[in-house]
Amino acid sequence: MKKLDVRHFLGIYRLRKAMQEDGITNPSDEVKIFTREFVDTLSKMPLNEEVRILDYSFLDSKGNIIAELPVIKTD
Repeated sequence: MKKLDVRHFLGIYRLRKAMQEDGITNPSDEVKIFTREFVDTLSKMPLNEEVRILDYSFLDSKGNIIAELPVIKTD
């Protein structure tokens, strides 16, 4: 499988952010905040930086958490 990078996720999440702002999609406020902050964070990173997903976390090439998806925990 091809390694995914900042460019890949930035393109996807910029589109999601635009759709949310235009009212095309209307996710929860937590998801809207996540999307906005994730795009902001990614836009400050090198586009060729590898991004990995582990559980609900996005990690950079050094294993540092970039962002965590908002997840509703059920018991």
